[in-house]
Amino acid sequence: MKLNNNKFRYCLMLIAVICLLAGSFFVGMGLQKMFSNQKTRKEYAKSELEWKQELAEGEDDAIVRDLRNQELVKNMKYVSLERQIYFDHADAPGKARIANDIKNDFSCTVRIVRDATGEVVYESDLIEPGYYIEEVHLTGGLKQGFYPCTAVWSFYTKGEEYAGETAWKVVVIIKSANKKSRENG
Repeated sequence: MKLNNNKFRYCLMLIAVICLLAGSFFVGMGLQKMFSNQKTRKEYAKSELEWKQELAEGEDDAIVRDLRNQELVKNMKYVSLERQIYFDHADAPGKARIANDIKNDFSCTVRIVRDATGEVVYESDLIEPGYYIEEVHLTGGLKQGFYPCTAVWSFYTKGEEYAGETAWKVVVIIKSANKKSRENG
């Protein structure tokens, strides 16, 4: 009788351990599933951008690229910048007349980059639709001359989600070498 009683206890202990391990496994799987679903939901939150929705749904890269380009082209007609920006000297302000029309769906930033060196000579803060920047100050010490540059426009949605960028050519023109030569001449 004692032998059967020990076997019975052993079987109960074995069943209890197996149940405990199985329960731990299933609880762990449930927690993992719960946390992985939250991560997925954040990654695929509804975007304001049609092309990002297509990308999330697994559309072809060419289709997504075309949608993105169409959105950027549509909004490019609502931004403006002088194509030739004149400065009396490198430390003086220049009239760039950077504008983001109220009709634009995107906020934007503008970087002016020297073509010859890749140096950023001007960078704006975020420009909301309906706002503009009349004058800009250059960074770096450019000398008198003509500097071919590229104005890089970066666009952002209302939620400040990156929408893309585009660029066009501009010329930065420094009229005189420095402030003193301009005052004496």
